[in-house]
Amino acid sequence: MNETPVPINAGLSRRRDAMWGILGGVLGVLVGGGSAAIGVFIEGADPLAPSSPYPAFFAKRQLLAYDYFLLSMIVLGAVIAITGAVLARRSRFPRTDTLGALIASGVLLLLGGVLLFTRLVAVIRGV
Repeated sequence: MNETPVPINAGLSRRRDAMWGILGGVLGVLVGGGSAAIGVFIEGADPLAPSSPYPAFFAKRQLLAYDYFLLSMIVLGAVIAITGAVLARRSRFPRTDTLGALIASGVLLLLGGVLLFTRLVAVIRGV
């Protein structure tokens, strides 16, 4: 079996890279704005109150709309990760598409998981 080196620019596209950047920016605005909107308007958090180490509504011992939001972030991150794996095999620009999808999914999964874990710690501590 002979291996041949892949050219440096093989599988890359500037246009697709820009598309993934714009998609990441839109997802960031939607997740950040949605998180703040749910916290303030649905859960009743005071936007001017200090929230160190977490907002007061995190300590409620009930299932909140914010929990469903975090769960949907994790599910969306998983769907984008699976899309990235499929794009690695099927895309015309596999390096660009896979990297864009996996970065977007990684951010969503990490952010959703950390916030959900913080909520769990707040519920257990009850403070």
